[in-house]
Amino acid sequence: EADPDNRWLARGPRYRLPSWMLRDQALAVSGQLVSRRGGPSVKPYQPENIWREATFGKKKYVPDNGEKLYRRSLYTFWRRIVGPTMFFDASRRQTCHVAGSVTNTPLHALTTLNDVTFVEAARELAAGVMEDAPAEPESQLVRAFERATARKPTSHELKLLTERYRVVYEMFARQPEDALQLLEVGDSPRNEALDPIAHASCTAICSLILNLDETLTKE
Repeated sequence: EADPDNRWLARGPRYRLPSWMLRDQALAVSGQLVSRRGGPSVKPYQPENIWREATFGKKKYVPDNGEKLYRRSLYTFWRRIVGPTMFFDASRRQTCHVAGSVTNTPLHALTTLNDVTFVEAARELAAGVMEDAPAEPESQLVRAFERATARKPTSHELKLLTERYRVVYEMFARQPEDALQLLEVGDSPRNEALDPIAHASCTAICSLILNLDETLTKE
């Protein structure tokens, strides 16, 4: 009503963010993104031996460490015949593609739920909100939700997140070794001052939040 002709760009097409942007967003939300400009290409996390078959074992992918793992996707090293696995919707490099594909297949969750970058980002996001709001899980979940979606959760949404947190907490309390295994994902060290059961539980919910349709989509 306020902008019927869209002169002020009040509306725009809704689409799922491209994979390189999803990675940058996860790093930014978790506070890990290195925004420094320029420099040589970097090699973030990828599956072991990702280049072996295509190069007949002559080339081996060796991930970087430190801040190089958290540079913007723009700086990721590409081998033409084997693109970075986390860029699941990127065009093939053997031929020229004028426009990339825009898709939302559920298979993309295999990356956004399981790739080391996204799991580590959920862990760091959880650590950040726990340090900011150490009192109770509800406050931590509100902060995590707001950082990912730029709004506070509704009472119904917060109830769902809190209930899921309690279920996961009970699971990790019964199997503390699983909590520690989750917290070891990624190159960055975890904050050992945080209770591992609570940290792992918050990590699981932060992973859920990072995979919400609202988080993955340009509204």
